[in-house]
Amino acid sequence: MPPSASDSLLAAMQRLTDPRKPRGIRHPFAALLSLTLLGLLCRQPDFLSIARWADDHWGRLRDALGFTRRRAPHNTTLSRACARFCLDELRAAVMAWPLELAGGPQPATAAVDGKTGKQSRDADGGPIHPLNVFAHDLKVCLAQWKVGGGKGTEPEVLKAHLDELFAAYPALQLLTGDALFARRPLAELIVARRRHYLLAVKDNQPDLLEAAQAACAGATAQTADASTREKKRGRSSRGGSGSMPRRGRTPARR
Repeated sequence: MPPSASDSLLAAMQRLTDPRKPRGIRHPFAALLSLTLLGLLCRQPDFLSIARWADDHWGRLRDALGFTRRRAPHNTTLSRACARFCLDELRAAVMAWPLELAGGPQPATAAVDGKTGKQSRDADGGPIHPLNVFAHDLKVCLAQWKVGGGKGTEPEVLKAHLDELFAAYPALQLLTGDALFARRPLAELIVARRRHYLLAVKDNQPDLLEAAQAACAGATAQTADASTREKKRGRSSRGGSGSMPRRGRTPARR
């Protein structure tokens, strides 16, 4: 592990509040959390496996993570430490760590997509389905939120965390996603925050695909700003499914 990687990880973990009482402390709180995080990244599925993995590599991990004792911490020590940290503080620290490791650049574009974990399980034993925000240029996940109620609720989860995401990464200007996110309320929120979106449209949404094709049928490099018309209860309204009105656009005439 390069010294810069371990130093930045420790700096990130040291931002968390140590909830333990001073009496009986044997290992630094930041070191315990860093060890747990690295163990999970190395595909150790539980605290017992992480403790065994740490014992096998203790010569390299001890000084790099700030431990001072001769033996690696017991799995119960790791579990007790991880049961008491502040989740919001940890999320903020983990989100900042990859950027510090990469030199601190702010991402301009990020892809939003949900994936069901193969190894992670919730309290009931079901697979966890998180929504991920991935910066391709940096090759890091900027944020991750749990999705409840099925894949169809991913846009609602993104809406609930938009302000949090843009506050953490103010230079983030463009969000990309598949056709699931092509919804007017979400697009309006992104535009209202002076950001941009680029959404793919597929055959699994035929109405939206047809509206997009009709809107762009005669578009050129000079006339790319097209408007669409959508029938609703016998009336025509500007803007197809998932489209957004823009300033200065002339309303479509009948």
